[in-house]
This record gives sequence, C-alpha cells and structure tokens, in this order.
Amino acid sequence: MRLRASTALLACLTALGTALTAAPSAQAAATTYYVDCSAGTAGSGSSTSPLNTLASVNALTLTAGDQVLFQRGTSCSGQLAPNATGTATAPVVIGAYGTGDLPAINADGAVNAVLLDDTPYTTVQDLELTADGDNTAYRRGVYVYAADAGTVSGITLQRLNIHDVRGIMPSATATTGDSGTGKYANATGGIVIEAQGTTTPTAFADTHVLDNTIHSVDRQGIYTWSNWCRRTQLAAFWNTLCSAAWDASTGLLVQGNTLTDIGGDGIVVKGNDGALVQHNRLTGFNERSGSPNAGMWTANSTGSVFQYNETSGGNTTSDGMAYDVDHSTSGTVFQYNLSHDNAGGFFLLCPYDSPTADFTIRDNISVNDRTRGFQICDGELSDGRIYNNTIAIGSGLSPALVTESTSAALDVKFTNNLIRKTGSGTVSWKLSDSAFVIDHNAFYNVTAPTTATNSLTTAPGLAAPGVRDPAGYQLITGYPTITGGTPITDNGGLDYFGNPVSATTAPNIGAYNGTGNTTPVLTDLFDTLSSSWTVTGTATVTTDPSGDLGNSALLTGTSTLTRTIGGTTTRRVSVRVRSDSTTPLTVEALNSAGTVVASGTPADTSADTWHLVTFTAPTTATQLRLRTPTPGTYYADDAYVQPVTG
Repeated sequence: MRLRASTALLACLTALGTALTAAPSAQAAATTYYVDCSAGTAGSGSSTSPLNTLASVNALTLTAGDQVLFQRGTSCSGQLAPNATGTATAPVVIGAYGTGDLPAINADGAVNAVLLDDTPYTTVQDLELTADGDNTAYRRGVYVYAADAGTVSGITLQRLNIHDVRGIMPSATATTGDSGTGKYANATGGIVIEAQGTTTPTAFADTHVLDNTIHSVDRQGIYTWSNWCRRTQLAAFWNTLCSAAWDASTGLLVQGNTLTDIGGDGIVVKGNDGALVQHNRLTGFNERSGSPNAGMWTANSTGSVFQYNETSGGNTTSDGMAYDVDHSTSGTVFQYNLSHDNAGGFFLLCPYDSPTADFTIRDNISVNDRTRGFQICDGELSDGRIYNNTIAIGSGLSPALVTESTSAALDVKFTNNLIRKTGSGTVSWKLSDSAFVIDHNAFYNVTAPTTATNSLTTAPGLAAPGVRDPAGYQLITGYPTITGGTPITDNGGLDYFGNPVSATTAPNIGAYNGTGNTTPVLTDLFDTLSSSWTVTGTATVTTDPSGDLGNSALLTGTSTLTRTIGGTTTRRVSVRVRSDSTTPLTVEALNSAGTVVASGTPADTSADTWHLVTFTAPTTATQLRLRTPTPGTYYADDAYVQPVTG
C-alpha cells in the first residue's frame, strides 16, 4: 500500500504547560489524468496534452480522488498496473472520457490487462480488456491481488467488457490430467481476486464486481482465492494448496454481470465470509477446460448467498451443473435462481472429508437440466434443507434426481419440491440413505422412493412447463399443489416471484406461493411449426442453435409469423428471441385492424444469445406477430401468453 504523506503536528507543551495543537495540513487537490494511446507524442496528462502509454500511467502515484481517464475509441497495449490508494469517500477512479467505443487495453502478451496490486479504494470502470493467448500461459483480464498487506478495502470493478482472455487450462497443456490447472492460486480468467502471503494475514473487504460483460475467457469467469484458508473445517486435500491460517475476505458483492462462453467455471467464491452473488446471468460454461467445472459455486466459505441468478448451457457431465455447494462451507443459501439446459444437471453437493453443513437450497427453478438433479459426492452432509424448488424435465431426458456417491450420513430434508416429467425418458433415484428425508413433494410421472411420505402424484398445474421464462412455473388455480406443502420455519419469507411465504400455514409445493393463475391462452415451444401460425416469407423449425432442449422457429430474410391469441383481458406476452446480429427479432401484439398496439425488445441485444422479450398486451390485442426487422437470421422460442389477473 502506498500512502500520500499527510501528517498532523504533534501537540507540544509550552513552558507554562499550555497544550498547543497544530491544525492538520490541507489535503492536496485531486488530479485528473487523461490518456490517449493514439496520440503521437507523450503529454503531461491534461485533456489537451494527454499521456499516451500505460507505462506513463503506471509511473503515477494516485491518491484520494485522483482519476485516470482513457480516451474512448482508442486502444493501449500492455498491462495497466496503477500505483493507487484512495479512501472510502474519495476513491481513485480509472475509467473513460469522450464518446464512442470503450477504450481498450490489450495485454499484448502480458499476463494481465489490468493488475491491481494492493490498491485500496480503487474503482476500475468502462474499459474493454483482452489478454489473448494459446491456453498454455497465464492470462487475466483483471487481477486483484494482495500479499502480506492486511485488509485491502473498497475495490470496485464495474461496466467492464472483458473478452478473449485465453489463460492456461488442462485441455491445452502437458498437465492435462491435472484438473487444477488454471484455478486455485494464480488462477486465470476474466476477473481473478487473490489474497496471498505468509507473514501478515491478508484479505479483501467490500470488493464489488458489478455489471460487467465477460465472454470468451479461459479458464474462470469470476474467481476468488486466498492462501489464508487453513481452519479445522478445511477439507484435507486443500492442505497442499494453501498454507496460512484462516482470514476470510468480507463484503464481496458480485452483481449484475453477464458471462458467456466461459472455458471453465462461471462464478466461484472461495475464502469469503458473507459473500453475495446476485442478478448475474451465465450462459455457456465448461466449454473448453477438459476438466470438472460448475456454473456458480462456493467452497471453504461461510454465509454465502446466491440469489436471482440464471445459469444455462453447462457443457459436459464433468460436473457441468448450474450450482454447487462444495466442501468446507456452512450457512450457504441458494435461492430464487433459474437453471436450464445444463448437461451436468442442477446441483452438485461435494463435501469430501469435511461435512458440508447448514446449507439451504430453496425456491429455485430447474428446466431441462440433464444428467443429474442433485449429485452428492463422497462425504457427509449435515443440516441440509432442499425445499420449494420446481424441477421440469422434458421429453428425451432421463436424469437421476438424487445421486448418492457416498456411504457417509446425509442429514438432508427434501421437502415441498415439485418435480414434473413429460414425454419419453424416466427419472431415477440413486439414493439409499434413510437420513435423507423426502416429505410433502409433488412427483408427476416420477416414481418416488419408497421412503417418501405425503407425496402428490397428480398433475401439478404448472402454467407453461417447458418454457425458460420463470413465469411459466406459476401454478394454475384448482390444483392440489396449492397449499399442498408443509410449513417450514426460517423460510426466507418470499417465494421465487416475491409472494409471501408463511412459516405457520401450509405453503404451495414448488417455487410459487401465490394464490394461483389462469390457464395461458398460448404456449408454443416450437418443437413443430403449428398450423395456427400464418407464415410470410421463410419460417421453419430447426434444432435449437444453442443446444438447448428441443427446436426453435427459424425466420430468414424478410419474414413474419402471425397467429391469433385469445383472451379479452390484458395479457403478458413472453417470447425468447435470438439473432445473428445485434438487431433482435421484433415481437408485436396487433389489434383486429392489424395495427401494432404493443411490442417489446430485450434489454440485452447481443448477437447469438437467447434473450427474453416480455410486455403487456392490451385488451384490444387479437394477434401475436414475430417479424424480422431487417433481412437476416432470427430465431424464436417459448412463446407464452398469459392473462393478467388481479
């Protein structure tokens, strides 16, 4: 840590004993430095005479309130490694100025595009970062690092576009058999946060990772690690990976990030107490590592909360699950998360020789997750609660709902969960531990274990099973799943949709605890092209381009799909859209005269990714139209129209 000298005169006594104290010296005024790496000559750092190299920035001593602003539309090569120390009220800010594209930093052979080495109260924002390579050397977009530094507080990374970071991975090195290559200490990937050292306990406090876009990175998306991890709860194999006594980082917030095409793990929390991971979207992970990886998970941490996240497209069954409560953890909560189309499945529970304790998995939704629902590795589970989750399993899938790979005790209560199977395939159980209590669940087209009690086996009444829109997993009125559950204390107070959940009266079964909804007027998964659609131009069905289960509608050139939608009330319209450009498919509601009365566009319009479009159609709407705005290649899926009640 580098601190600007700021002193107060010591009190001195006069000969008469009168105490005199000098006033502290004034804080030096903050400075803004401008950087334009396209400038032909090196300047002083003013707006009219900007710096033009990263080396000149790295030579600065940045203190409270200072800013370093890079010219938009320009690119710098090398590693940005600021010498920065801000304060809680006046952080150092590194960002952008001007108009146009984000300023870019290309590591250009360096390990990191940005290195923050012991830089408290520093914010890095509004930059594009790359660190290309061949997956045989270490590469990172941002490396937040400290060693023997005490507590390093107040680092914020926000609105960064991090991509094409090709760090070392097992699949591309001579150590292919070593699944740890590229993670643990000195990990590689988009954002890596690491506390190291051996003499002074080192941790981070109030690190915020907000609203970043991270795509095409190897190995990790967002990853934390600490050498200060030794404690009695630690799984034995980690004793070879870290050596210092436990000193957890605190106040970690990972929020609003979008991650796609991740070579290994998506978001990993290790060595933390009280981390909060929320409102993140992960699409496509374990794409290239050739070793076990999961979507979002925690190990050797306490009190982690993962909520309001979406994880899909996990590749391979080498883990490949959306979420994971791993070893040496306690007090972990996964709630209000969506998981779909993950090859490995929904959840991994991996205690090893240190029990995974006091964990809660509640009010989550799983759609078409494949090989496993809940995979339990070798080791003991203690005081586990899995309740009020909704799991929909589509045609052609045959997952094991619970897979037990241990002879250790499994102290788990599996309660109020809704599991619905449709079409071909079967759901199995690989579970023999009688301590795993299964009670008050709904199993539709699923054979429950003989130890299960108070099960419902009739149709559960899901509004639109198969869609990836969570609203499709609300319940229709009149089904026994409504108030069919058993009360659970300390239940979080809310369901997936924000409805209250009582601790004393019977809740619904599944992730929805409302009073019930009406039957949808349209649900179309586009596994075939219904004759109810009127086609102009070229529209067919094709295999889902992302590899999700089932087919999708494909519209090319100048084309439309139009059909009548029933109902006379306002209706919520939901359609998933995708295109090969940043111009999304247009979704419109029309009246009887063919006039557009409502429409919607996705908040994110990035190409080659599914986005959800939702809007409210008025009472005058009689038709739904899907329209290509310009010639191109467009996809639609999961069209779902639901009358609005209440």
